[in-house]
Amino acid sequence: MRSPVPARLLLLAMVCLVAAACGGSGDTSGAAPATTTAASGTTAAASQACADAAALKASVAELDQLDPPAAGKAGIQAALEKVTTNLAALKSSARSQWSSQITELDGAVEALKATIAGVDGDSLLSAVPTIVSDLKRIDTAWTALQQQIDQDCG
Repeated sequence: MRSPVPARLLLLAMVCLVAAACGGSGDTSGAAPATTTAASGTTAAASQACADAAALKASVAELDQLDPPAAGKAGIQAALEKVTTNLAALKSSARSQWSSQITELDGAVEALKATIAGVDGDSLLSAVPTIVSDLKRIDTAWTALQQQIDQDCG
């Protein structure tokens, strides 16, 4: 199993630690802990974004496996709520990282929410083509985001 911490962040932390250990005769004791803390903070933020991305991946997979007629409105809304919750967490932890892909996925999720909101018990079957189209848009947006996540998180 690969570590979710990108290799370049680990390399940065190692360089900072080596620089602190091999420092010259000048007073670097104040600089070394600050550098190490900054590297640890960056690593922690990246780790949290990767963990949130993994949770989003699981909820998108669940949504992707739904059979809209069998799941019904309630089943689709429940799966969509998990995606929305995990996407909100990723927005918070990733901040500017993956922002364009997150924005696209968010738009696709909102489109499906709007479609589902307009469905009542009798109109579900007639809305299936629109629901499927919205699910395809989510899948396309997710694929683009997942490529970036895999590149950064491993």
